[in-house]
Amino acid sequence: MTTSVLALATAAQAQDSGAARAAGDEEIVVIGSAARAAEDVNNRRQALGVVDTLTQDDTGDLADETLADALIRVPGVSSMQTLYGEQEAAYVSVRGISPDLNFTSFDGMAMFSSANDGDGLRRVDLNLIPTQISRTTQIFKTFTSDLDAGAIGGVTNIVPRSALNDKDTFYIDAFVSLQTGYGKYVPGDNSRGSYSDTPWGGGVKGLWARKFGGEGQFGVVLSGVYRQRAYDYTKRNPNGRVFYQPNGAAANANLSNWDGLHPLPTLIRPMDYTHFTRTFGGSAQLEYEPAPGLQLSLLGYEYKQLEDQTLNQFYVEQYTGLVRTGPETARLKIGRTRPSYSYDRFENETRGFIFKTVKEFDSNAVLEARAGWNMNRFHDTDLTAIYAYSPPSSFINYDMSELSDRITIDNYDPLINTANYRLSAASDLFVDAKMTSVEGKLDYRNNFGRGNNGFGFAVGIDARKVEATRNQAQTTYVNNSSAMGDIGFVPDGFLPWMYDMPVLWIDYAKFEANVKPNLAINQATTNNAAWSGDYTYKERILAGYASVTYATDTFNAVAGFRYDDVDYEASSPLAVGGRYAGAFQQYDGGYRHLLPSILLSQQLGDNFRVKAGYSRTLGRPAFEQIARAETRDDDELVISRGNPDLKPRRSDNFDLAAEYYFAGSGLIALSGFVKNIKDDIYTMRGADLVIGGVTYEVTQPMNALSSKMKGIEFQIVSSEIPGLPGFLKNKLGVSANVTRMWANMDYLSGTTEVHLDALQYQADWLANASLFYRLPGNGEVRLAYNWKSKSPISLGAYSWTTYWLEARGQLDAAFRYALGDNIIVKLQANNILQDPIAQGYYDVPYEMRRYEMTRNRSFQLDLIFKM
Repeated sequence: MTTSVLALATAAQAQDSGAARAAGDEEIVVIGSAARAAEDVNNRRQALGVVDTLTQDDTGDLADETLADALIRVPGVSSMQTLYGEQEAAYVSVRGISPDLNFTSFDGMAMFSSANDGDGLRRVDLNLIPTQISRTTQIFKTFTSDLDAGAIGGVTNIVPRSALNDKDTFYIDAFVSLQTGYGKYVPGDNSRGSYSDTPWGGGVKGLWARKFGGEGQFGVVLSGVYRQRAYDYTKRNPNGRVFYQPNGAAANANLSNWDGLHPLPTLIRPMDYTHFTRTFGGSAQLEYEPAPGLQLSLLGYEYKQLEDQTLNQFYVEQYTGLVRTGPETARLKIGRTRPSYSYDRFENETRGFIFKTVKEFDSNAVLEARAGWNMNRFHDTDLTAIYAYSPPSSFINYDMSELSDRITIDNYDPLINTANYRLSAASDLFVDAKMTSVEGKLDYRNNFGRGNNGFGFAVGIDARKVEATRNQAQTTYVNNSSAMGDIGFVPDGFLPWMYDMPVLWIDYAKFEANVKPNLAINQATTNNAAWSGDYTYKERILAGYASVTYATDTFNAVAGFRYDDVDYEASSPLAVGGRYAGAFQQYDGGYRHLLPSILLSQQLGDNFRVKAGYSRTLGRPAFEQIARAETRDDDELVISRGNPDLKPRRSDNFDLAAEYYFAGSGLIALSGFVKNIKDDIYTMRGADLVIGGVTYEVTQPMNALSSKMKGIEFQIVSSEIPGLPGFLKNKLGVSANVTRMWANMDYLSGTTEVHLDALQYQADWLANASLFYRLPGNGEVRLAYNWKSKSPISLGAYSWTTYWLEARGQLDAAFRYALGDNIIVKLQANNILQDPIAQGYYDVPYEMRRYEMTRNRSFQLDLIFKM
């Protein structure tokens, strides 16, 4: 546990789990959101820098089930879901910075994740981690030399519960959940795996923490969770867009011969998903205090998520014969339609062990030693079949006058006639990815931390070795152009969302039984795929730091340096004659940096503080950004390439914060920050490639010329809003925050310099607001709203080819009531407004949505027994 981590962990664990302490010795005798808000405020007050926390009460009943859901309530924090594949992964972003540039740790030890289709990214899937595993989760926004250097946005540290440092706790929570959609569920007629056509789900979770032994010198913490749910949704995708010349041909990429009229999609396809997911696992921690001032602990955890996803798509594509019927309307001949079936079985697993020893030599000197092992494994089985038909006289009419295009199709009946279709493609894809990390840390500090006046110092070393591997195999079958026949069907009474026409689906069970056994294997493409998606990446990090501090009753200064030494080896597939056959290209590299930091804190009066800091940190390239060869996704129409020449980002970070504490547990804070980033890494969308008449989007990571970012965070927290009358008096609390960010980056597209007033994945605005009202009987009603403005997802060669994630808000509510001393009932409602997720082109000329995806409203009823 690093210096800053220990200071906050101690403050968090010292709280009574049924109450929270504010400044001084005043005790706030409340529970639920008010208690957590008061504790979060106190943690901020005790922190030397700008650090926000997410705390859990003694019954672990945050309304959010996973850390990814819960952390978006923290100022300046947002989450990002998987953009392709639609796995149930979610990643945390701090201050609008890409999740890959945020460091995540469990009790100070690095975590890694191979989710997101097994890609070797540095983002961590916190959707897999339940909230009850931690007492406190910390978000460090200012950096000191004891923190890992690989973070530009922030450092997220999950602090596990401690039996020795907290009160005994036991609870078990059984819950049932309900998914409600847009009034028409996607049928499960051809779904595989454990999916069933039910909106109901549920599960159980629990926690047990206890001290034992003659002098309470032993401690044990056990936690576990099982949850499952079935749900469905539609992703409507008018993929890409084409600018045209007056003669109906495609315009040049720079639009030099564009007709000036609205561009049109390259295809339209409703993508209808059914989904079943199970998450289960737990943690166990043993603690021992053999003598005063000496604690030893061993913690192990394992969580696994199994997902069955069936995707039915219906492509309407390969347009020709453009006829403009207006500035924003057009008619085109349909060249091909394709029903496509894809079943994915995703398996995502994370596990780890941490051994820790903490020795206090006296009141001011502490030595910590720890060793950790972390593993994350991802597997995907993807079974695909596609049929195709070229209609001779069917036409599509586009109306682009709104953000979402509207379509009609002339002569539609032949498109859903199974007699017209022949087999087009079939394949089985298997992806296995694994990340393993081994780490050891040693920290010593003397007279270091808040409350210790005079001079002090801290030193430490950190050694970590990470290995990431990805193994892909794909069996591609020879197309025999067999007739579809009864392999195809039109689902009864179902019209996809925003498509509103019948679609043709594939009965894969019949295909697997009657067609697939007769298909020969295309050995050339199968052998090629056996190597093209594989890679190995090994990284060794050695780091050491030294910090000095000087403190008085009202002033604190911390200055230090961190030396970061990185070596890596990458093994990437090598194409010989355009084919992959088992040859690999080896890459060796590394970088070394001396990284300074300084942090100042001045108390002005009893309740006002000013904090300022400077630091230099790194944004390490993702593993797959260096090691991955070119891969092609025929479902998402994306070609991805790696870049072994990437350099790490270097960011100079400047922070200034003013904090005012009031009413024992209230906070008003205003923070400003500036980040100057050199050699920023972005994923650029290059020129599209047309393969077999299908347009593919090409993406590749590259170093930008420069990037800059600045922002302001405002936060207000009050467990009790003062001055309210009647039934609101001492009952209503509020927590609200808003973050405004400005950023710009310059990058090269070929030899052309492109400017963008944003960073990739960065929104201009983040906002959270929650109201909580205390009911009799230790009850509570809570409303929470989270909003994020639009953010660029894929950077194009021109501003009009960059597409963005659209602004989106989410309203949640929770009700809690105690039925006696040991029983709590809780009702939650999430995504009440059912805002869809949308991406699109939002720069001139002409705006247009690229996809829209429904998100269900969900309800959950919990019954909690606690002691």
